[in-house]
Amino acid sequence: MKLRTVLGEVPVETITLADGHAHAWIKPPPGVMDDSAPVLDDYDTITAELEEFRAAGGIALIDCQPGGCGRDARMLANLSEVTGVQITSTTGFHLKRYYPLESWLWTATEQQAAAYFIEELTAGVSESSRTVRATTIKIGYDGLIEGQMRALMEAAAAAARQTGAAILIHTEQGKNVEELVPFFADRGIPATRLYLCHMDKRPDTGLHQDLARAGVLLGYDTFLRPKYNPNENVWPLLKTMLQADFGDSIALGLDLAHPRMWAHQGGEWGLLALPKLIIPRLQSEGVEAATITRLTGQNVARRLVWQPL
Repeated sequence: MKLRTVLGEVPVETITLADGHAHAWIKPPPGVMDDSAPVLDDYDTITAELEEFRAAGGIALIDCQPGGCGRDARMLANLSEVTGVQITSTTGFHLKRYYPLESWLWTATEQQAAAYFIEELTAGVSESSRTVRATTIKIGYDGLIEGQMRALMEAAAAAARQTGAAILIHTEQGKNVEELVPFFADRGIPATRLYLCHMDKRPDTGLHQDLARAGVLLGYDTFLRPKYNPNENVWPLLKTMLQADFGDSIALGLDLAHPRMWAHQGGEWGLLALPKLIIPRLQSEGVEAATITRLTGQNVARRLVWQPL
């Protein structure tokens, strides 16, 4: 099995430490509707942090920024080449507020959007002169499957069916995620091809176990976000899920979308939180080494390998 990255394919077995929900570069285009949209474009500090991550055993970043709202695959490829950190890229769409008002995606037909996603997956992403192909299809899910959101979700399902790419879903604190598995199942996409991110913002253990049983990969990424009380929410949730033997159903990430979260831009931990904070805590709580490796690399890498449907 091989995972597609911005520099080519790598054996899944080599992905032993990865940020399962990462942002390596974000430079929003002019006219973005949300004035607070994150900007992550300080090349020197990003490079320095990636180099430190690599020196600490870091292998990969699962970059989650789609085209049209800040992705630059040329920069992802450059950062990967310079630092030795493997980086994936994604097509698809984020929430509407992260785009310029005139963005074509929000008036596109299902067929137009599907063709765009498929082209970025198979021929190459738009800004890279076709040298980088997307790994995943992102959906910025606001909790309502209606209007243009439905059309774009239909397009994502069509692209996944045609290519075998997995679907990575931004959830708004887990809002209405119960609708996702049946929606995609009705369109021929099994739950095993869905990666639901930010799910620890809704630490409902029963819901998480139901989704894990269905086959979904759950993304936990609030470890560095005090707003979501990680010691009271994600850590107990993770412990309970592991005790229930769902260690294959979880991917850990950091979601460093804002510069202030990067150590080289003023944050306390940055990318080193994975090898220096999260893994040591898992070890101190008695989590087996093999399980830690799955949580921090292998689970997400294996899920993002393309699979014919």
